Amino acid sequence: MFSGGDTVKTIYNLPTYNKDKRLSLFDIYKSYSEINKNYWIKNILNISKIKYEKKEFSYFINTFRTKKKGKALWLIAGIHGEEPAGPNAISKNIEYINKLGKKIPIVLLPLCNPIGYMKNWRYPYSKTIQKDKEPKSVGDSEHCLIDLKDTRKPRRNNPILKESELITKFVLKQVKDYPPLLVLDLHEDDSVSDSYIFSQGFLRHKDPIAKEIIKLLRKRKFRIKKFGFTSFKQKIVNGIVTNVKDDSIDELLSTYRLIINKSIKKGPQGKSVVVVETNSKKIKLKKRVTAHSYIIKNLLKYYNITKKIKS
Repeated sequence: MFSGGDTVKTIYNLPTYNKDKRLSLFDIYKSYSEINKNYWIKNILNISKIKYEKKEFSYFINTFRTKKKGKALWLIAGIHGEEPAGPNAISKNIEYINKLGKKIPIVLLPLCNPIGYMKNWRYPYSKTIQKDKEPKSVGDSEHCLIDLKDTRKPRRNNPILKESELITKFVLKQVKDYPPLLVLDLHEDDSVSDSYIFSQGFLRHKDPIAKEIIKLLRKRKFRIKKFGFTSFKQKIVNGIVTNVKDDSIDELLSTYRLIINKSIKKGPQGKSVVVVETNSKKIKLKKRVTAHSYIIKNLLKYYNITKKIKS
């Protein structure tokens, strides 16, 4: 089994924000010990060291992939630290995910922003989007995404953070052996009263997985925002937002072309790339974790549905 923390002085031993009763970082990483190394490979993305009360603590991001290769399920969570439902649901359902890894190829990024999670900050180094400052998210991949005006260059010359550089590099390395058939990125949104879904793949509003998840959320008594706009002015149609150019890891996993070292390359072209945005406004974490848990327990069903879709 994989151990949760690899050294004593890691951030996972530091106190975690818990007003919403989220799992501590220690418990989150302890849960990963259930992942069986006979079927899974662990990769550590070493970020750096941070200071806490004048002491240094190592900071890294754990990733996992199955030894079984092929068209894969990608499960991502914890891009934004103030959205704990996804990482908590993964930890609570780690035994199911572990067993699922025997059946299908999986790439798992269960907590991409542990510093943000620990502090309840959206980003690792800032609590929210700061006025007149560019947001710095661990999920940004714009240094590998083609500029929207000049297709000869990337949207950004260099990665915005070391975290985003390492996560993007990991993703691009793994898509060769684990081409993304289905991508699920678990998010939340406390700025609206209703939930909605992003479909970043070519299926767009017709994506059956997006529709299945909307159906599931309705069943779990989540209100769906059928029409209107997200807090970032993205258009919602029947609860689904599509064709979004948001510089994210999800856009990267769905893109047909990308740019690396000034050369245009074939993109991952994920078939179904779904970003779940459960409303967290005035809804207790327990209910949100339960909803994300139901999504996780339907992963094999969603994977098999996606396999049958013609490209």
